[in-house]
Amino acid sequence: MKGNRKPYSENEFLLNSLQSARLELHEAANLFNELTDSDAIDYASYNLLAARTRYSYLLKLAKEKQLSL
Repeated sequence: MKGNRKPYSENEFLLNSLQSARLELHEAANLFNELTDSDAIDYASYNLLAARTRYSYLLKLAKEKQLSL
């Protein structure tokens, strides 16, 4: 029943994105901590940096809008 879903507000979208980014960051950290192959570690470190940057950016936006987490 896709027609019955109300559209997200901008704040709801930001909070959902922040929750998704937090999960992505947690998963990236877990992957980085479990790897032993140097090429895989390189990939995981870039992935972790990207996830951390995305989360920090979304957190900054949420704070600017004074949204409670």
